[in-house]
Amino acid sequence: MENSLILNKIQSPISITNDVQLVAKEAHISVINGLIKYYLNQHADQIQDVFLSCFENADCVADIPQNINVGNVSALCEQLHILYLNSKFAYSNGKISRGKSKQNLIETGSVYTREDISYNIVEATLGNVGYILPEAKILDFACGTGRFYDAIIKYLSCKGIDAQSAVTNNVYAIDIDPVAINITRLKAFEHYGEVNSEIADIIKNNIILRNALVKEGLYSVVDNAIRYSDLDGFVRQGFDAIVSNPPYLVLKPSKDKFSEESAILTKNLVNYFRTSGNYEYSVEGMLNYYQISIEAMLQMLKIGGELGVICPSTLFADVSATKLRKHLLLNNSVRYIRYYTEKDPLFVNVTQATCIFHLTKGGKTDCIEVHSEGAKFEVTLNSIQQMFGAQLEVPSISGKGWSILHKLSKFAKLSSLKNIRNKRGELDLTLYKGYITNIKTKYRLVRGNMLSVNGIKDINGEYVSEDFIASKSADYINFDFGRQRLVCQQISNAASKRRLKFVYCEPNDILGNSCNYISSDTTTLAKLNILLNSSLLDWRFRVTSSNNHINNYELNELPIVDLSKVDENFKWNSIDELDNYVGKLYGLTKDEIKYLA
Repeated sequence: MENSLILNKIQSPISITNDVQLVAKEAHISVINGLIKYYLNQHADQIQDVFLSCFENADCVADIPQNINVGNVSALCEQLHILYLNSKFAYSNGKISRGKSKQNLIETGSVYTREDISYNIVEATLGNVGYILPEAKILDFACGTGRFYDAIIKYLSCKGIDAQSAVTNNVYAIDIDPVAINITRLKAFEHYGEVNSEIADIIKNNIILRNALVKEGLYSVVDNAIRYSDLDGFVRQGFDAIVSNPPYLVLKPSKDKFSEESAILTKNLVNYFRTSGNYEYSVEGMLNYYQISIEAMLQMLKIGGELGVICPSTLFADVSATKLRKHLLLNNSVRYIRYYTEKDPLFVNVTQATCIFHLTKGGKTDCIEVHSEGAKFEVTLNSIQQMFGAQLEVPSISGKGWSILHKLSKFAKLSSLKNIRNKRGELDLTLYKGYITNIKTKYRLVRGNMLSVNGIKDINGEYVSEDFIASKSADYINFDFGRQRLVCQQISNAASKRRLKFVYCEPNDILGNSCNYISSDTTTLAKLNILLNSSLLDWRFRVTSSNNHINNYELNELPIVDLSKVDENFKWNSIDELDNYVGKLYGLTKDEIKYLA
């Protein structure tokens, strides 16, 4: 049914242009609007007035078969829209066909939360609102087709608040997708037996088509920027509770992935977010809509208000989210985090490690209830500060993992060792490619793809001309050049069972910037070689590494046991032997060593 409604519409006499996706989009809009109008035909006297006043793109309406169960219209509309967002259309041999695709998801960041998850988030958020619940103002931020909106109405009904009263007085929604907004408005209409223009005005006032991230004013870069008078004026710290599944989208203006128009808009939005002064905590590094959305929600929430969000778990681990994470933990009371792995089936067509978190705006975090790896335990802010310092990571690990981290936090970090240098490879493979040659010199070029657990493999046959040495600093010449060093890859797949693999290079090797290296005296290197190749430090690295890069600042955070206790001559025949030796140095129990394997 879902396929046939759209495909039948776009197979009908429509002028097929080069932009098949645009044709499909228009057909999709007309089908959704046709279904909405079909529903109104059964429930409204002033059908045309209600439809024109409340629904977007009201001039685009398809004829709908009369045998559809009117009670299933909103569910059908939602299924169609999710199907559309996960589709790409192609034109061949006079017909348009649909294929599964993530293209729309990539361009919009739209992923839809399961209904049971939506309700759980709403229940945990509104359950903390307290006695003001009957008068509470609640926002579904980035509402999509209204799954959180539905869950809010359902929860309030369970608490004795009439659904019609909730639609009129309690619940609000905002999104930039006009089709999704129409579907959410239709869901609001379903709580009335008969609808009229007065009800339509209330629903359109409470469920709005706006860009909630761009404020009205001099620096607005979109036509649909949110106004301070919107949503009955509650957009300035007026909401008692906000729930959301915000868009997951990195703002990277790429003409390869997007149209030129989309790339220009993205560039303008990036500039707006960085320079408008409206955002302070979410605009460092590569921008992501979910982080900006969280900061926007906090701006719309009352002091003492409740926030419940499902978003990428990088929020609590990634360096790019450090400033926002610190704001959440130090200036608000985060009370709950539940982690989901990318294998958990939360979203259609999306594999993403996510988390749900709840907070009360204002105050300071004390103790967080964490759910991870099938276990529930508590983590205090003091312990987070002790283990991770100023970064305040809250990684997705078990209670036993937190116990191990507590032990590791007592040791000095790699960065504190005065006689070591932790650097990226000295030859930039792009900037200095002119120095790379296939003619043999005494300087072998080592790239990251040459490194293995057994050493460096001679697979590239590349060398570096002697002229390159003259381009390097005296610091490099004095401390790194002509020395044997420990080397690891700079890129290592985040899904790999083992990320850290350190091997020795030859003294005359020149390391490309696809490698990292550690240089020091031979005794220190021998001891670090033992520690850095253990499962313990590999696990510690993976705890807070959220991408494929092995950055030097991440290596600097690794805990290093007193090197005087490490036998530089220790040899191992298996990883188990190594792990048992290193684990005991760090004071781990047999169970903890086994947990790391």
